[in-house]
Amino acid sequence: MQNYRTVLKPIETETIIKKSRFIARVYPVQNEDESNTILNTVRKEHYKATHVCSAYVLEGTPEKKKASDDGEPSGTAGRPILDVIERKNLKNVLVVVIRYFGGVKLGASGLVRAYAGASAEVLSSADVIEKTLCDTPKIIIDYPQYGGLASKLTEWETVPVNEIFEDKVTLSFEIPVSETESFHQKLIDTLNGRLKWSLGNQKVVDRPVVNEPL
Repeated sequence: MQNYRTVLKPIETETIIKKSRFIARVYPVQNEDESNTILNTVRKEHYKATHVCSAYVLEGTPEKKKASDDGEPSGTAGRPILDVIERKNLKNVLVVVIRYFGGVKLGASGLVRAYAGASAEVLSSADVIEKTLCDTPKIIIDYPQYGGLASKLTEWETVPVNEIFEDKVTLSFEIPVSETESFHQKLIDTLNGRLKWSLGNQKVVDRPVVNEPL
């Protein structure tokens, strides 16, 4: 898999624009079926809404994308929502914007701004993570080596996910696949080659990232 950014959990925001109520929600999703199930649930929940517009981007080669105007003029709702998702460089997310019409028409440009703005607000409010394919190396070292290595790990901003202190010290890590070789070499250099190294299985790890506003 390719590393990608997504949202940690669903979140909702709401804005009022010229008396129309725009409720924006973002959901982490894994596939089209999950997206469609969530959309159907939202439509049932907001059956009195004027429009339930949406867009999603799914990670893959190629990516899967879909946008829905749900009755709004073509290109004024789904496409602006999709554009915001893509500007945030997010994958495996579904954004839904529910509109309750307030009696004042916004015009095509006003609708684009409204749906894009509602999407930007909810995505900027979400917790963003990076799904990262990691190796899970484990090292075994002697006690006298631990203090110096701990200092180096702090310098490298690398925190063991587990530490076991028995007759020797065993440290376990989650290292992005692209960084494993350089991490191994740094350990060899720091410990003068005096370590036992095993690579372990790969796993996908959620790594928090800074969510910059649009």
